Amino acid sequence: MPMSLLAGDGSECRARLLDGGLFIAPGRKAREFLTVYLQSARAEARALCVARIGWHGNVFVLPGSTIGQDGEERVLFQTSCDSDHLINVKGTLDDWRSNVGRLCSGNSRLILAVSCAFVGPLLSMIAGESSGIHFHGATSTGKSTALQVGGSVLGGGGGNGFVQSWRATANGLEAVAELHNDLCLYLDELAQIDAREAAEVVYLLGNGSGKARMSRSLGARKKITWRLMFVSAGEVTLADHAQTAGKRIKGGAEVRLLNVEADAGAGMGIFENIHGADSADAFSRQLRDAAQQYYGAPLRTWLEYLIEHQSEVASRVRDYQRDFLERNVPAKASGEVSRAAQRFALIGAAGELATRIGLTGWVEGESTRAAAGCCKNWLERRGTVGSGEEEAAIAQVRHFLEANGASRFQTVRPSQRAELETDATDENQIVRDRVGFKRKDTKGATEYLILSETFKREVCAGHDYQMVARVLDERGYLDCQRPGLTKKTRLPELGNTRVFSVRASILDC
Repeated sequence: MPMSLLAGDGSECRARLLDGGLFIAPGRKAREFLTVYLQSARAEARALCVARIGWHGNVFVLPGSTIGQDGEERVLFQTSCDSDHLINVKGTLDDWRSNVGRLCSGNSRLILAVSCAFVGPLLSMIAGESSGIHFHGATSTGKSTALQVGGSVLGGGGGNGFVQSWRATANGLEAVAELHNDLCLYLDELAQIDAREAAEVVYLLGNGSGKARMSRSLGARKKITWRLMFVSAGEVTLADHAQTAGKRIKGGAEVRLLNVEADAGAGMGIFENIHGADSADAFSRQLRDAAQQYYGAPLRTWLEYLIEHQSEVASRVRDYQRDFLERNVPAKASGEVSRAAQRFALIGAAGELATRIGLTGWVEGESTRAAAGCCKNWLERRGTVGSGEEEAAIAQVRHFLEANGASRFQTVRPSQRAELETDATDENQIVRDRVGFKRKDTKGATEYLILSETFKREVCAGHDYQMVARVLDERGYLDCQRPGLTKKTRLPELGNTRVFSVRASILDC
């Protein structure tokens, strides 16, 4: 226990000891004698007490055990209050490999979920970032089963094994994330978190740092930090969930939590090979029962291997990632695509290393194929190898024109003059909250002439309007004059003015 528990009358310390089974005689004098003894006793042995699990030098600290003790200094996990962790062990490595790991073979999503469990301890070794994978799809497809199977690598004992719930506040998830430092955090049911703060929580987990807070002395309190992998599941994606609260997801949030379709396309939900079970449902129950019976042992063996081969492992992982990117990232892909592919590569590398040392029960190459297949699924669903922010901006302009093209754009009739000066409007059209004009160009195609301030504040709301105009121009959707990317034209009531001229071809996509 930390000596700070004895700073007052010692009641908190006695409560902890009583809960632990110590008998203390009733009466004030007995309590005082105990406090005096604890404060005056001097022990010869010394230990370094740390308040966070994970790597501390060359040892990995877990609640109740430390992997890699070298005998020079004892390192112990200790907090001021009991930690509600699930990093437990039940059964042997052979039990887990035979009853859980082996059955994942041939199932790309299960292999990905299990491989993620081996990623956490690697992050510090390669200076990796915290990030996540999200399985999404219809209910009863096996998403929760995949999380429980993956979590069984690390521990279990809870109602859902090692799996935590998204149903928490941002502050609550900070504490959960710290308790999973250098490990993998499995979170089920994304829809249970408040849609208004869902994106902020993903940024929080991905950035690896909690909020800055003030101490009682008005100084800055030490922030909670972590480095972890997190695997999520839900019926909706992060973007869809945030949209229910009117929130728009930035590209940074989506690249921190990569969407993978839970349905593997074999007609059995998340499963592709049910290993002789009567049905996908029976196979799912078999996996869940096994994950509740055998858990935690693979983590200990994995950590022991990493401690003995740290430099070798880091070099292998970097070589693997380089080769994976060469094979799976298309030419001229954006930085977001490369960043996502690097994460899939790390997951594949972790699974291959674990397989090579006999932890998983798979054949070599299965983890690579699973990571590559899920990376391809993510890229196909994304629909582009370009910047996600740019795609979202184009989609927003397209949506604005689709929604307001007939109601907020005043139709004008061009004259026969070569410079296409506008001389009249449609007198029968009723336009409210006008945002611009629309007319036919010399080739008969419609163009939308959006007033400058409206384009900046409304059409491009949430985006840098200069970036939006640049992307529109690069894709041939903008008729403009450089350098401002606007066009000067004569409009009814306004005379000569500069507008953003968007071609109707943007609606053809």
